[in-house]
Amino acid sequence: MPKRSSKSEDELRGYIKDLAINYHYLPYGHVHDLGRIPKGELCSDIDCIKRRAIEILTSESEDAEVYRQLIYMLSTHNIIVGLTPYILALARTMMIKEPSTSTLYRTFYISEVKSKKVEWKEKGYKEAVKAYGNLIQLNFAYAPLLRYVSTGLIFDEFPKPPKDKRLTHQKVLGATIQSKLVRIKLPLRPFEPTTLDSDVAERIVNFSVELRRKVIEGFLIFRPRRVSDIFNYVYQWAKRETENLRLRDLNASKLDDYIYDELFMAPYYLFYYGVLSIDLIRYDLYWEIEI
Repeated sequence: MPKRSSKSEDELRGYIKDLAINYHYLPYGHVHDLGRIPKGELCSDIDCIKRRAIEILTSESEDAEVYRQLIYMLSTHNIIVGLTPYILALARTMMIKEPSTSTLYRTFYISEVKSKKVEWKEKGYKEAVKAYGNLIQLNFAYAPLLRYVSTGLIFDEFPKPPKDKRLTHQKVLGATIQSKLVRIKLPLRPFEPTTLDSDVAERIVNFSVELRRKVIEGFLIFRPRRVSDIFNYVYQWAKRETENLRLRDLNASKLDDYIYDELFMAPYYLFYYGVLSIDLIRYDLYWEIEI
């Protein structure tokens, strides 16, 4: 299937809904997050998602290095907020290319951001939110959904901004199992590139993406009454797969946590994109998925 671009919120919602139904894959991001991905970078099938995620981990390009620096920050801090992490990722990438003193970040900030404020707003901002959207699309990050809920009706529409004013939202990303697994394989040595071996990258991406797909599959095929009803289904599959991964960060206790993270997030986004209808308040209280 060819790549397509997002032209409107309705089209983007439809694209993500099709991705969930046809491929059992669902990016945990809001339309305002994924809508920042430009034409030609929005994957419409699972092979594209895996291929591009692996490329980010293995490519020696500067853009890929910036993404890996963001992934490292995500895996270390679990949550990153605003655009400062993106600026820091740019500075770290510069330090790998041209090792310098510890004042490079300050120099970079002054020269590239403050002195080029207009250019940064026009170009740098777009690159930052595109990177964040791609991290969500490719399973390296998720956007906490509840921060988008208004104080009115739950999951009601955003108020439309005035014609002369653009509606913006604070950027918040959380770490997924895929970004956490990447951290344990990064070299973590000063001034050295962070590329991963292709075999390791493939194992990490395949496991993480397929885990997401098993969770979505469980909800759509089995239609469970409670989230615990599909935990064993996902856990048994994940346990078998981890034996082939040989990753020390996938012990039994952490595997439980990773699966529950996925199980808890999936129904919210399945509901948000119109794939599954649930009582969100009841689900939040009892983890029950009865319609």
